[in-house]
Amino acid sequence: MIPKVTGKNNRNLTDIFKDIIIPPICAVCGKISFELLCRECASDIEKIENKICRYCGRPLFLNDSDSRGCNYCRDKNFKFYRHRSFAVYKGKIKKIIAKYKYGRINALKEIIIAFLIKTYTENYKFEKIDYIDTVPGEHMEVLCRGLSKSIRIPFAGNLLRVKEVLKQQGLASVQRKSNIKEAFKVKNCLLTWGKDLMLVDDVWTTGSTLNEIAGVLKKAGAAKIYLLTFARGI
Repeated sequence: MIPKVTGKNNRNLTDIFKDIIIPPICAVCGKISFELLCRECASDIEKIENKICRYCGRPLFLNDSDSRGCNYCRDKNFKFYRHRSFAVYKGKIKKIIAKYKYGRINALKEIIIAFLIKTYTENYKFEKIDYIDTVPGEHMEVLCRGLSKSIRIPFAGNLLRVKEVLKQQGLASVQRKSNIKEAFKVKNCLLTWGKDLMLVDDVWTTGSTLNEIAGVLKKAGAAKIYLLTFARGI
């Protein structure tokens, strides 16, 4: 029997020998690190906190917020109740999302889920949320199921994509809205009627997709719709 090596991570000798042959690396930058996200990459993440719009969650750099929201959102016809996001969509956050979503580095889901849990806990922990759901797609459903298990709110999986759409990246604001219009449906209205829901996505860019889905959920009888994203553009 190989004896255990006691310590913070309770790693045994087999793990150490493996690390000598194939040293552990940061999943984002590739440098040697015993953490999935090294300290250098973690320090590059700009967390959204302090002064934000009470409605859309945008960081406020000027005193531009009132009871109707900030300068960005107060004239928009948003269907959700509140939006909160973990970090600004730039730098290492962009790399984390791209490597998980397109590079298929599945281990990064643990980092994203952990940050989603943190944002949920700081903002929505005491809200009455009946179900969580997400934009239909394998990578987001995996994240939502992990989040659901951790915060103990059921994952509904109640949304269906009924129309093929173009990628939203690169489209103008008006094009984004028309691109995803009537692209989603609710599978079972009984899961939405009179319910408070949390809609989860990886990135908020202009809010077009999440607002379209929020509108679909509202038409299906949802009461309040909370938005939770991993990152948001500014």
